[in-house]
Amino acid sequence: MAPASPSARPFSSDGGPSTYGTGLLDRLLERLRGLPRPLLLSLRNTFRRKGRLILTLTTLTLGGAIFISVFTVQASIVQTLDELFASLIRYDVQITFDGDYRVDRLVEEALKVPDVVEAEAWGGILARRLRPDDTDSDTIFFEAPPPGSDMLAPVIIEGRWLLPNDENAVVLSSAWRKDEPDVAIGDTITLKFKGRETDWVVVGFFRGIGSELIAYANYDYFAREVREPGVSDTLNVTIARTTLDYQAQVAQALEEHFRSVGLAVGESSTAVDEKQQSLNQFGIITSLLMIMAGLIAVVGGLGLMGTMSMNVLERTREIGVMRAIGASNLSILNIVISEGVLIGLISWAIGAALAFPISRVLSDQVGILFLGAPFSYVFSIDGALLWLGIAVILAAFASFIPAWNASRLTVRDVIAYDG
Repeated sequence: MAPASPSARPFSSDGGPSTYGTGLLDRLLERLRGLPRPLLLSLRNTFRRKGRLILTLTTLTLGGAIFISVFTVQASIVQTLDELFASLIRYDVQITFDGDYRVDRLVEEALKVPDVVEAEAWGGILARRLRPDDTDSDTIFFEAPPPGSDMLAPVIIEGRWLLPNDENAVVLSSAWRKDEPDVAIGDTITLKFKGRETDWVVVGFFRGIGSELIAYANYDYFAREVREPGVSDTLNVTIARTTLDYQAQVAQALEEHFRSVGLAVGESSTAVDEKQQSLNQFGIITSLLMIMAGLIAVVGGLGLMGTMSMNVLERTREIGVMRAIGASNLSILNIVISEGVLIGLISWAIGAALAFPISRVLSDQVGILFLGAPFSYVFSIDGALLWLGIAVILAAFASFIPAWNASRLTVRDVIAYDG
């Protein structure tokens, strides 16, 4: 096979042959066949300056990996909240009252409202833990569903859930592991409420929503301890349909009915609203991470623009040779832009691969930080595909100005060039 002619070889900055072709990758690229010549030239030019290519790929790859990871964290948050709400908030509407009322009356009146399927009165009180060093914990949301409630099925991460015959047993949210790390299964903890101190045995931990300290106990024993047996100020209701508008309509109907029978309603909330509020809280975190990924991507785009400008400058004489043999403006424009897009595609492939471990670690750590347990991991395919589009557009945009400058070079410009 005859050696390539001098005009077919890549040129260095001084117009002579570069070191291209000495490495294994270069030799593999030389053997590629069947591709259009402009694309083949772009492919070979991409790997001519490997050190510069690595620097450019580093920022673009890092930006892509973080971008995809942020979308993955968002997808994991949504998946986790779906699971948590399906286990912890299995009711549709919650009504709180400005006073305690008999449990049987609350349930009886709620079932009179059309489309109400089931109603349960829960006990609840704000408490604090008295630590062994006599300091108090943060506020604890101490709640007590009736034994065997269908409106609650927590995901147990250690220990067990409440049994119908449990008395002073409590199950704690995962946030306890972060805020009260000395508490373990089988420990007896002291809770303070209404000026009293009562002892409770920890039998399990469940995955909670948010960073609040939550404790669950059986209603009957709880009601005796808080000196409020048979009464409640909280009613949870399930309805026939679970859309946001329908939940809001039933909530309003419940409020109007309770007021009409002389019960003082405080406020109402729907499960859909509570879920959206939780998503909004985590949205702040993902927004900050997305801003960081965007800044890195912009830096990578500027780096790519600089790289392409240097490549065009170094190939001035090569472009002159192409001009001399009849290359059009469009051909040169396509070659340079294709080179930039190829770099963008390479950065996307590497970034997508790196996003798997990065997003897993990020998702786990954010979950532990805010929930006391890792999120349910879901890799975001949408995020990877979106970054593919952004990477191609960013690379094409960053390459356009260098490509435009290259397409305007004439043979006279090349002869006058003293590079």
